[in-house]
Amino acid sequence: MSSKVRAASAPMKSIGAESGYTSLRDDFEKLLTASDRVQGELGDRLAALSEIIEERNLLHALIDQVPDQLFIKDKSLRFLVANNAVVSDKTFLDGQPMSAAALIGKSDFDLFPAEIAQRFADAELEIMQSGDPVTTDMRENIDGKGWSKWVSMTKVPIRNDKHEVIGLLGVGRDVTSRKQAEERVQFLAHHDFLTGLPNRALFADRLGQAILASRRDGGRLAVVFCDLDRFKMVNDSLGHLAGDTLLTIAAGRMVGCLRSTDTVARLGGDEFVILLNDVGEGPDGVMRTIEKVRSSLSERVDVLGQEFTVTTSIGVATFPDNGHTAEELLTAADAAMYRAKELGRDNVQFHSSVVTTSAASKRLQLAEGLRRALANDEFVLHYQPQIDLKSGKIFAVEALIRWQHPELGLLSPDAFIGLAEETGLIVPIGRWVIKQACAQNAVWQAEGMRPIAVSVNVSARQFGNNGLVDDVRRALEQSGLAASYLDLELTESMIMQDLGQAIKTMKDLEALGVRLSIDDFGTGYSSLSALKSFPIARLKIDRSFVAGLSSDEGDRAIATAVISLGQKLNLRVIAEGVESDEQLKFLTDNGCDEVQGFKFSKPIAPADVVALMKRQVS
Repeated sequence: MSSKVRAASAPMKSIGAESGYTSLRDDFEKLLTASDRVQGELGDRLAALSEIIEERNLLHALIDQVPDQLFIKDKSLRFLVANNAVVSDKTFLDGQPMSAAALIGKSDFDLFPAEIAQRFADAELEIMQSGDPVTTDMRENIDGKGWSKWVSMTKVPIRNDKHEVIGLLGVGRDVTSRKQAEERVQFLAHHDFLTGLPNRALFADRLGQAILASRRDGGRLAVVFCDLDRFKMVNDSLGHLAGDTLLTIAAGRMVGCLRSTDTVARLGGDEFVILLNDVGEGPDGVMRTIEKVRSSLSERVDVLGQEFTVTTSIGVATFPDNGHTAEELLTAADAAMYRAKELGRDNVQFHSSVVTTSAASKRLQLAEGLRRALANDEFVLHYQPQIDLKSGKIFAVEALIRWQHPELGLLSPDAFIGLAEETGLIVPIGRWVIKQACAQNAVWQAEGMRPIAVSVNVSARQFGNNGLVDDVRRALEQSGLAASYLDLELTESMIMQDLGQAIKTMKDLEALGVRLSIDDFGTGYSSLSALKSFPIARLKIDRSFVAGLSSDEGDRAIATAVISLGQKLNLRVIAEGVESDEQLKFLTDNGCDEVQGFKFSKPIAPADVVALMKRQVS
């Protein structure tokens, strides 16, 4: 090639190289641009992912704050989501606690015994197959040892945008408190609140079922009424808390004497009833159980630091001998129990037709008659003289009520006062006694008899009644009797039931000018420190201590202590129930101030009081 040709071709080569460089630069710039775009997109995606992660963390934080259980499972029933409430307080198959995060990917078969897990799986698969939500109350075991709680669990199938079921949502709420409240209400509807024993309604139901079974099988059963003797004395002496404690102890002892097939129920107060199934022929089988009950109940009992024994009056009726229905058997056993009380308490009586007439019917008639007695002016007062030992003179009389029954004749307080207290009639009756005693004493003085005081017993119900002070004020005003000639006798047990209120009432009565005495002193467990604050003038030694003065060292020691206490507190001391020269000598020798009892006079009519006072003057 010529040199000209070569020279011409050189520039051509330079232009091509420049063009290649330009293309390469363009490609590089495009690459850089693409890289920037990718980096931008990657940044956007990372930012979006970070936002998603942040939102997911927020979602987890939120659902963990929800107190209800919340979880999501896939179609294989493995956990996809679960909050802390799902695992709270629980231990699972391995016996160890587990975090909510550790549940993810697991199924119930990894967590629970196979039979429990299978039950969950069957229910949840059915929900996903049917597509219907289900809510059930279920009991969850918490620690594997019996501690459980109630959960109201709602499970709902989860669907995708094609309406296909792809999983399960579960929401569970702890409803243990509600369930416990429902169970408590259900329990109390059929059980006694204090003792936990079946109540009258549940007992009647069980008795009815037992009667049906006995008719079908030809068996025999017994209904046993048990009434704690003199339970009211415990209540009055130690207070209602002590009474409730005694009832609870008695209930436990009776249950301990019975078979699992028997039932003991509390009907109210101190009345219990027992159902004995399959007792066999004759009374022997029943008596063996009854004697076990009596023996257990008669064991010494410690109530609030006081030891004592209780006895029980028991009445028995058997099926089919004494009744064919629950009502007939209960009525028959109740009547037999009252017959046991009539015969002196602490004994067992089997039902007979005589029992029904002499006990249950008589008691009902007596209650009805008592309601009419005040309106019909059937009550009368007798008066027992009280003697000053130094002068030997009558200084007061105690008013004692009698009921002049139109059919039964003159009844002593023992025949009706207990019934009056049960029915609440003791309050108007007590009001009448105060009014009548004041009026009678005013009449005696108006007729010229030497002035003496009249003592009136106040019942616990009457003392707790807000109208007592007004009743006393009204009786004094209407009769014209000076307040100093009225003495109200209060038992220490009624005072100790509500000491603050009792002292206020006593001070209000003292402000009227009446005298106050503590009756039956020594039987009510009153505090000596409290005794100093009582505005009283006299202590009365209970007749139970006086009766033992001739033979019992303990009774003599108590009487001596009461007399000494009265002297130190500047209180007069009177002993009731004095019947013998030996009792009188002991009391006189030990400085007792006053006495009353059959040694001097029984309770007598008002006219006889006047005659007795005249003989003393002469």
